[in-house]
Amino acid sequence: MKFGFLPALALCLTFSSQAASPIQFKPAILNAALLFNHDPSTGPVKHSLQWIRSSAGELKLMTEVWYDRNGCFTRINMVDKINHTEFRIVNQNGILSSRKGQHIAGKVNQHCQITELDNESGKYNLSYNAQGLLETVRKRDSNEMTQRYEYRLGQFPVRIRDYQQQTDNVIAYPAGNPQFVDFKSALTAGKFTLWLKQSCSYQKEGNAGLCSLITAYDEDYRLGAQVAFSNHQTEYY
Repeated sequence: MKFGFLPALALCLTFSSQAASPIQFKPAILNAALLFNHDPSTGPVKHSLQWIRSSAGELKLMTEVWYDRNGCFTRINMVDKINHTEFRIVNQNGILSSRKGQHIAGKVNQHCQITELDNESGKYNLSYNAQGLLETVRKRDSNEMTQRYEYRLGQFPVRIRDYQQQTDNVIAYPAGNPQFVDFKSALTAGKFTLWLKQSCSYQKEGNAGLCSLITAYDEDYRLGAQVAFSNHQTEYY
């Protein structure tokens, strides 16, 4: 999971004893993670609950996702205390609808890709690359691009541009293998850059367990540094 003021999920492997061989995530799980602020899971995941709390124990963010046996999300709950956002959405037969909080609607195709997404900020069309990973988000009425996800050889984006928020998020992969949710990221907005670093312990299945997150306004994590913690609970089929 990430702090709510970041535009999208960033993932990176640091040196880990569990990194014996690359893990391939299902594209549907990765796409849902990018769109709904949830760390992706590997294996036959049925239910995933994640939260972020401050160093004082205050809840900052909670997301909860249910998946079918093909890895397609069926329900998503979010409570974002930072951005004052809450919603519960359901994917039923390819139709996306909200049951509580922020209004969200849309369409999901047979590959579990959200092709249309409507929320309080507008109506959007989403497109995907040849690997089935989220690539662009455009306004439906004008075709204006609002977000772009750039990849290299891996499954995770190396750059995320948000043209509405005027942010440019560049993600580094120190070990060259973006396998888990350890990462380092630099988010640039205008003249300011925010540095974010996350380190995790892992469950026996390879999914994240407990994580620590540090943000600061300098690369040495000294200026305005803040610490938070996240936890992951995973239920399998």
